[in-house]
Amino acid sequence: MFGWELAPIVYGGLGVVCRSITERLIQSNIRVTYVIPKLPVPIDIPNLNLVNASEIVLDEKMFSKLSINSTLTPYVNNESYTQFVNFLRKNHIGEQNSDVYGMDLFTEVERYSYRARDLVKSADFDVIHCHDWMTFKAGVFAKQISGKPLVVHVHATEYDRSAGNPNPAVLDYERFGLENADKIIAVSNFTKDKIVEKYNIDPSKIRVVHNAIEKNITNSSVRPEMTKQKDEKMVLFLGRLTIAKGADYLLQAAQKVIKIVPEAKFVFVGKGEMIKELIDMSIELGISENIVFTGWLNHEQVDQAYKQADLFVMPSITEPFGLTALEAMRNGTPVLLSRQSGVSEVVQNCLKVDFWDIDAMANKILSVLRYQPLQETLRENGNHDVNHLSWESQTSKIIDLYNELITDEY
Repeated sequence: MFGWELAPIVYGGLGVVCRSITERLIQSNIRVTYVIPKLPVPIDIPNLNLVNASEIVLDEKMFSKLSINSTLTPYVNNESYTQFVNFLRKNHIGEQNSDVYGMDLFTEVERYSYRARDLVKSADFDVIHCHDWMTFKAGVFAKQISGKPLVVHVHATEYDRSAGNPNPAVLDYERFGLENADKIIAVSNFTKDKIVEKYNIDPSKIRVVHNAIEKNITNSSVRPEMTKQKDEKMVLFLGRLTIAKGADYLLQAAQKVIKIVPEAKFVFVGKGEMIKELIDMSIELGISENIVFTGWLNHEQVDQAYKQADLFVMPSITEPFGLTALEAMRNGTPVLLSRQSGVSEVVQNCLKVDFWDIDAMANKILSVLRYQPLQETLRENGNHDVNHLSWESQTSKIIDLYNELITDEY
C-alpha cells in the first residue's frame, strides 16, 4: 500500500481514512506493507510493516535529471501545503528534519516513486493499493516490476481540489494511474461519474466503496471562543477554507439568517487561502460580530465543536465524499449538506441543498434553529446513518476486490 499520509501524520481526512482501512485489513489477517514518504514520528499499528521511503537511498545524480521545480501540492495550492508543513513543525513533529516533507511537492512525488521502485524489487506481495495521485506513479512502477495487479483509490480528483480549474501536471499523474490500474476504487458515485467523464475511463473498471467513520468519540475542553451563551444558536462549518468548500456561500446565507435570528453565531473551523476574503466578506455583509474563525483545531476540539453546534453545514461546491458530515452525526449534530457531495448518497437523516441556492440554505438553517422538534429528530436519526456505515463492512468490499484480482491473475 502506497499512501502519502497516515494518521497521526495527517492534514486532511486522507490520513484518517488510510489508517482505518489499514487497521481493518490487518484485523482480517491480511499482511500489509505501508510505504509512506517520510516518517517524522513513530506510528504504532500492531502487525503493520511500515516503510519510511526516505530511508531508501537513491542515486541522486540519476534523480537530479528527474527533479521538477514546482510548488504545487495535493492540498490545492502552496499555502495549504505550507500550513501542513508548519503544522508538523509546530507540533514538534520531525524537528530534526528541517524540510519535513519538502516544499517542492512534485520533486517529493518523484523521489517517492523511484524509491518505491527500488523497494519493490525485494518485496513479496499479491496486490498493490495506492491512495490518490501522489502515489500513483509509485504504484505503476511497482506493477511494472512485479507484474502484480494495481488498485488505485481515488479520494478526490484534481477537478474537485481545484473547483474545476485543474493543473495539467496533476491531471497527467492522475490519468497515468487511472489508465494503468487494474481496478479503481472511488469514494462515491459522484467521484466515479467524474472519473468516467473527465478521464474517459471504462465504468466497469471502477468500484464504489464509500467511506465510513470510527465510532469512538473523545472528550476535551472547548476553546473559549467556541462556547455558546445561554440563548445563542451556533452554526458550524468545518473544512479547508478553499473555493471548493463553499464557505462563501454559507456566509451569504448567514446574512439572511442573522436578520431573523440575530443571536445566531456562525463558527468557521479550518485554514486556507480564502481566509482573508471570507473575513472581508463578513465585514462587507455587516455580520462580522456573528462570525468566528477559529483556525485549526485538533480532533478532540473538533468533536467538542460538533457537540456545541445546533447545526453543521457542509456547503461544498464539489465534494468527493465529505467525512465531516459523518463526524457531525457521530457527535449527535444535525446536518445540512450540499447535494454536490458523495456523502449525500449514503446519509438520509439530514437536510440537503444545492450549494448555490442561498435562499434555500438560509431557510433550512432557520428551520433547524427555530424548531426544536426538527433539530431533535435530526440528532436522534443521524446515528442510524453512522451505524450503517462501518469500516468493517466497507473494508470487506476492498478485500473482495483484492480476491477478484488475485483469482483473475492466477
